[in-house]
Amino acid sequence: MTAETARQIFKQIPMGCAYFKIVTDNISQRKEYVLADANDAFFQYLGIDRKIAINKNVSQLPDSTSDSPNWSMFFTSLNQWDHEIPLIKSIGYQTFKITASQPDNTSLFIIMDDITNTVQQNKNENKMNEILSRYSEVFFENTQDGMFLLEFDHGALRYLKSNKAHEQMTGMPSSQLKGKTPVEILGARDGGVLEKRYQTCIHSGKSMMYEETTYVKGLQKSWMVRLIPIKNEDKITYLFGSRIDITELKDLKMDKEKLLKNLNSMFTEHSAVMLITDMITGKILDANPPACLFYGYSKDEILSLNLQDIDEMRQNAVCKEHRYFLYCHRLKSGETKMVDVYSCPITYEGKLQLFSIIFDVSDREKFRDDLYMEKVLLKVTLNSIGDGVVTTNNEGQITYLNQVAQMISGWNQEEAYLKPFDEVFDLRNSMSGKMVSNPIKKVLKTGRTIELADDTVLLNKQGDLIPIADSAASIRDDNGHGYGVVMVFRDVTQTIKQQQRILYLSYHDPLTEIYNRRFQEEEMVKLDKESMLPLTIIMGDVNGLKVINDVFGHKTGDQLLKEVAKIMRFTIKKKGIAARWGGDEFLILMPKTNVEEAQDIIQTLENSFETSNCLPLQISVSLGFDVRQSMNEPLHQSLQKAEEQMYHKKLLAGQSYRNSIINTLLATLYEKSMETEEHALRLETYCIAIAEQMGLAPEEKNELSLLAMLHDIGKVGINMEILKKPGPLDEEEWKEMKRHPEIGYRIAQNTPELSTVAEYILSHHERWDGTGYPRGLKGNEIPLLCRILAVADSYDAMTNNRAYRKAMDCQTAMDEIRRCQGTQFDPQIVEIFLELNQICI
Repeated sequence: MTAETARQIFKQIPMGCAYFKIVTDNISQRKEYVLADANDAFFQYLGIDRKIAINKNVSQLPDSTSDSPNWSMFFTSLNQWDHEIPLIKSIGYQTFKITASQPDNTSLFIIMDDITNTVQQNKNENKMNEILSRYSEVFFENTQDGMFLLEFDHGALRYLKSNKAHEQMTGMPSSQLKGKTPVEILGARDGGVLEKRYQTCIHSGKSMMYEETTYVKGLQKSWMVRLIPIKNEDKITYLFGSRIDITELKDLKMDKEKLLKNLNSMFTEHSAVMLITDMITGKILDANPPACLFYGYSKDEILSLNLQDIDEMRQNAVCKEHRYFLYCHRLKSGETKMVDVYSCPITYEGKLQLFSIIFDVSDREKFRDDLYMEKVLLKVTLNSIGDGVVTTNNEGQITYLNQVAQMISGWNQEEAYLKPFDEVFDLRNSMSGKMVSNPIKKVLKTGRTIELADDTVLLNKQGDLIPIADSAASIRDDNGHGYGVVMVFRDVTQTIKQQQRILYLSYHDPLTEIYNRRFQEEEMVKLDKESMLPLTIIMGDVNGLKVINDVFGHKTGDQLLKEVAKIMRFTIKKKGIAARWGGDEFLILMPKTNVEEAQDIIQTLENSFETSNCLPLQISVSLGFDVRQSMNEPLHQSLQKAEEQMYHKKLLAGQSYRNSIINTLLATLYEKSMETEEHALRLETYCIAIAEQMGLAPEEKNELSLLAMLHDIGKVGINMEILKKPGPLDEEEWKEMKRHPEIGYRIAQNTPELSTVAEYILSHHERWDGTGYPRGLKGNEIPLLCRILAVADSYDAMTNNRAYRKAMDCQTAMDEIRRCQGTQFDPQIVEIFLELNQICI
C-alpha cells in the first residue's frame, strides 16, 4: 500500500483517527503529547476546530462538553504507566471506543470509534467480530492491561477470551478460561463474588469500575477492574472487562496515607513547637498545639501573625538552610524566651514553604550564662588571690597558671601551656641547691596531698631563687574521678624576712639593738658549764636617766641608752655578750674571763663613758661585777653579787653625780637663755634682804637662796630660739615658755638635795590676783618665798638690759612695782621692798 493510499484511508475512515508526537523532557523525563494530525471524524467527535488543535499539547485541547474525554488524565495515565489504555466512554447517547497504540517511543496512534449502534442494537455481530479481529493485534493483544471477554447467554456468564497480560496477571491461560464460569474457575466463594459483580453490570446495562482483591499464587493482589456490557440487537450478549494491577499503586497510596497520617500526628502530637511559614512573606501558615501553648496564642490568633511578630529569624533561616539558630522570641504575655530554631524548606500544599522546629532553651541558656559567669568568677577569683595557682592534667602537663603564678615563675600562660611541670617549675633545696622531687608526680602516684619542705626555693625563668611554700592536691569530682593536680604556692620571701625580724626582735632590744633579757637568760643556761669558767658577769645601771628624760625629753634619754649600748658592744667586742637587762640596766656575760681582765674591761668602759660628748650631759654608768670561778658556785649567786656591787657604786657616786647634773643644767641654762650667774647672785641678795626685814628663819633663807639660783632651771627644756627671741612671743611660743616651771619642778623632785624647793620652782610665776601660771594660785595660796622672789626677780629684770629692750632706771622700776602692788605682787612685800634704802645704791 502506497503512502498516499494510507493517507486517504486515514482521512476517510469513519472512525476518529489521530497521530500524536511524544516529546520527552531530558531533565524531568516527563512525556508531552502533541497532536500532529487527525482526520475529520476525530475533530467531529471532539467538537473542536482543526486549526486550534493541530500542533497543540493535549493539555491545551479544549473540551467541548463536560462529558468530553478528559484528555489530560488520559495521556497522564499513558505517561505514568507507559502502556496502552483502552477507553470506552458514553457521551450522551453515544458510546466511543478509544484504542491507543505506541509503535515506538516518539509516536502514539489513537483510533476513536463510535460504537453506539453496535452496543445498542448489536445488529451486526459480524461487524463486531470484524472490528475485534481487525484491532485485536493492536489493542487486545498488545495492551499491557489484562483484557477478558465473557459471553452472557441465558443468564450465565462464560469466558470467551483473555489476552496475554490477563494470563500473566491471573496465572491462567486463556485456554483454561474459555467456556467456563467464574465459579468453575475460582470456586463458589471467590468466583461467586466475581459473578455477582458481573451480573450487576449486566443488569445495570452500564459500564462500571471497581477495585478487586484476589490471591494469585498465594500473594494478595489488588486490581482496578472496568466492565463494559456489549449489546447485540438491544440485548446484552457480551461483557468486556479490563484488569489493571494496582497492587503497588495501592501500597504506595497506603504508605503515603500512612506517612501523611504519621507526619500529621508528629506535627499535632509532638511536644516540640512547630511552625510552617510562608517563605516570602513570613506569614504563619500552620502551628501545632504546643506552639499555641508556648506562645500563648489561640490557633486563630497565631495564624494571623507573621514570623516577624515573634522574632526576625526568617531571613537568616532561609539563607542558611538546614542549620539551627539561637533567637529570643516574644510571647503574647510580653515575656521573652531563648529558643533553638531548626528550619528547612518543605513542600506544603504544593508550594515551597519554611518548616521550623523550635525548642525552649531558656533554662539551658541561663545555665550557660551562669556557667560562664561562674567560670569568669572562678578566673577572677584565682587571679585575685595572693597565692599562685597552677593546674596540670593527668600527664603532669600544665593547663593553667593564674597571674600570681605567672609573676612568680616568670612564665606566661601561653608559654607554659601543656609543658611538663618540672620544665617550668625548677624546685630546689635552698641549703644544698639540689633539685627536689616533683610534687605533681607524687600526687598523681599516691592521690594524697603533698606539701613542700620549708627550705624549698623556685628557680624562676629569670634565674632568681624565690623561697616558696606550697601544697599540691588531686583534682577529683564527686565520683572520685581524677582530672589532674592543683598546686597552690606563694612567695614567702617577705614571710621569711618577717620571721627573721620577729626572731631578731625576740632576742634583741629594739631601741639599742643589742641582745635583750630573754636572750641573755637563755645564754646564761648555755654558759652554765665548766668549759666557760671563769665566767665574768658585769651589771651596769645608767645614772640620771629620769632627770635627762624630764629635762631633755625621752628622745635624749633614748639616745643616752643607745650610746651606752654602743660603747659596751664596742668595748667587749667578741669577748662576751652585752644585753639590756631592764629599763636603765645592762648585763654583760664574758666567758673565760678572769678578775684582772674583768677590771680592765670595766675601766675601759668607764673611760669611754667619761669621754663621750655626744649628749648634753656626761654619761654616768654604775658598774658592778663578779667572776664565777667554780661550778659549785651557782650562777644566779654571781649575778646577785654583781648587782649588789653595782648598787653600792651607784650609792657612792649618786650625790656627786646629781651635783654634777645640777651644775651642768645651770651651765646649759646660762648658755641657752639670757639668764646669767650674776642675775642669780643679785636676785639672791634682794631676796635675803627682804627675808631679813620679814624676820625669816635661817632655813627659809637657805631655801630662798637656793630658789634664787634654780627658779628658772626648767628653761633648759625650752627651745633656745624662744628663749633668745628679740621680740614678743606669739601664743604658741608663750604656751611653750609656760612649761618651764613644771620642767624645773620635775628636775628638783628627782634630785633629793633639791626636793625642798621643788614646790617653790613650780609656783614662782603665780600672781597675787590669781592670773599667774601654771596653777592660777591666788594671794596667800602662793608660797611666801615665791611671793618674795616675784618682786625681786621683776625689779632685777627691769633694771638690766634684755635682748628685746634696754634697762630702766631704779626709780622707774620701783614705780612699776608700786603700780602692780595688789595685782601681780603681794602688797606687804612690795612695801618692805620699797623701804629698803640700799636697793638704789
